[in-house]
Amino acid sequence: MTVIRVLHTADNHVDPKLTFLGPKSLERRRDFMDAFRRVVEYAVERKPHLFLVSGDLFDSVNPRNPPRTQVIRAFRRLHSEGVRVFLIAGNHDMPRSVEEGMSPLHEVEASGYARFFSSVSRPEVEHVSIDGVDVAVVGLSFNPEVPPDENPLRFLGAKLPVEGDINIAMLHYNLAGVKAPAAWRAPTIAREDVPDGYIYVALGHVHSRVVIDLGSVIFAYPGSTERRSFNEEGDPVKGFLWAELPLGGRPRVEFVEVPTRPMRTVSVELPPAVEDPIGHVLQSVPAADPQLLLRLSLRGRLPLAKLGRYSRAALLRHLERLFFYVVIDDSELRCEVQPAGSPSLEAKSPIEAFREELEERLKSSQSQEEREALTLALKIGVQKLEEAGGW
Repeated sequence: MTVIRVLHTADNHVDPKLTFLGPKSLERRRDFMDAFRRVVEYAVERKPHLFLVSGDLFDSVNPRNPPRTQVIRAFRRLHSEGVRVFLIAGNHDMPRSVEEGMSPLHEVEASGYARFFSSVSRPEVEHVSIDGVDVAVVGLSFNPEVPPDENPLRFLGAKLPVEGDINIAMLHYNLAGVKAPAAWRAPTIAREDVPDGYIYVALGHVHSRVVIDLGSVIFAYPGSTERRSFNEEGDPVKGFLWAELPLGGRPRVEFVEVPTRPMRTVSVELPPAVEDPIGHVLQSVPAADPQLLLRLSLRGRLPLAKLGRYSRAALLRHLERLFFYVVIDDSELRCEVQPAGSPSLEAKSPIEAFREELEERLKSSQSQEEREALTLALKIGVQKLEEAGGW
C-alpha cells in the first residue's frame, strides 16, 4: 500500500520585529530561525514526500535579507533531497495593500525550490505523482479583505476541488469548534466546507496544536514552532506534525516537538503595608533562569510615600542578569494619596497622583511666589518620576 509522507508546519514567524526586547531582540529572532531549521533538519533526515507550510512562514511582508536567504537555502536543501515544498501565505506574510508590495513567498517560489499558492480568492491545485498515486495539493492563501466574522470560502464563493487519488488542502483560517484567543480572531471555515475525498486539511493560524481525527479525514493545526507572545506561555511544547496518508486507509498523525524558549507570567500583589516594594517583588520571582522570558504583572494600591520607593528601572537592574529578559507591567499599580483633611484619593499611576496633588495645591495657592514654586516642582517632579519608571 502506498503511503504518502507529509511534514506539516505553520506559523514559524521567521524574523519577528520584537522591538520591545531591546538588545535581546536579535537573539530572540534567532530562536525563531533555529526552530525552523530544526523542522528542516527533521525533513532532511526522514525525507517526506511533501513539506507543507500553512501560512506565516515569515512574521511580516518585509523580513530582512539574511532570513530570506536562509529560508531559500533550507528549501534548496529539501529540493536536493527530493522533498516537494508547498506554501501558502498567512495573515502576517500576505500584503494587506498595494503599498505593502508582494509577499516574500513570491521570492521563495522564484528560487525554484517551492510552490507558492498565492491566490487569495480561488484555491490552486498542484498534482504530484508519488509511486503512481496522483496526489492533489490544494492551497488558498489568507485573504485580508474577508471580514473576521465571515466564512472565507462562502464569502469568496470558493470551493475546494477534488481532483486526485489523495487530496490535501492548505488553509490559514480558524476552524469552527476550535477555541482560539481573541488575538487570533480571523475568518472561520466549517468542517462541511471540505468535501468528501479529502484525507488531510493542513491548517495554520492557531498557534496551539489541534488535531481533529474524523477517521477518513484529519483537520490539523501543528501550532507555532516558537512562542511569539505571552498568549502562548500555556502551551507546554511546540513543534510540527508528521502525517502518513495511505491510499484507501486511515491516516496517522504524529507530533514532533521542537525545543523552544520558555515564557512565564508572574503576578505580584503589593499590599498597602509593604515597606520595600522592590524587595517584596524580588522575593516573589522564580529562581534565576537565563533562558526564561519573564513577565511581571504588578498590582496593588500603595500610599504615595511607599510608592515613591518603587522604581521600575531599579527593579529591572536587579533582574536583568537573572533571566533572558524581563517585561514589567505595572499598569495596575496604583497610588493612594491622603492629603490632610481629605478622603483617600486614587490615581491611576504615581505620575498622575503627583500631578493631581500639585494641581490641587496650585488652585488653592494664595501668592504668585508659591504658585511659581509649585509649577516648577510639578515640572521637575514629573520628569524625575518618568526617569524612575513611575508611570
